[in-house]
Amino acid sequence: MKEVTETMIYDMAFRVRLYIASTLSEEKRVNDLSDREALLLELIGTRDNMSISEISNFYPKVSNSTISTTITRLWKEKKLVDKHILPENQRITTVSLNDRGREVLEEIKKKQADVFTTVATSLGLTAEQNESFHIILKSSIGFFDELLELRLNEPATVNA
Repeated sequence: MKEVTETMIYDMAFRVRLYIASTLSEEKRVNDLSDREALLLELIGTRDNMSISEISNFYPKVSNSTISTTITRLWKEKKLVDKHILPENQRITTVSLNDRGREVLEEIKKKQADVFTTVATSLGLTAEQNESFHIILKSSIGFFDELLELRLNEPATVNA
């Protein structure tokens, strides 16, 4: 049973990635962001600001210098984040989205919403199945939050 579920999740994820690739060409990428840059923007957008080391904790297999270089690109070249050195501890740099970064993040979310709407439509769930699916998704989100030690905003609640 477990093997079938894993295969089906892979097959679904593969098809979703193909759908994304077919609908979002390289020219249509939001603000010409790489996947890592977009993900970092989303992560920073979950909080008011984060230190570089907090951000790096989410990417244990990526070097701190790579994360720092990506953040610097988002700051200097793309002008989507602001960097601040804490006066009380000048070894700590925090990053926050600026107004332009928040606008770009909204664009990213809109493009993702189109994909997720298509995925939701593909499921063809009844109202009752949809409610059960929400419970399953919330449980899965909780699992990953625990696994990754995330302290992000609470997932949407299931409407009873």
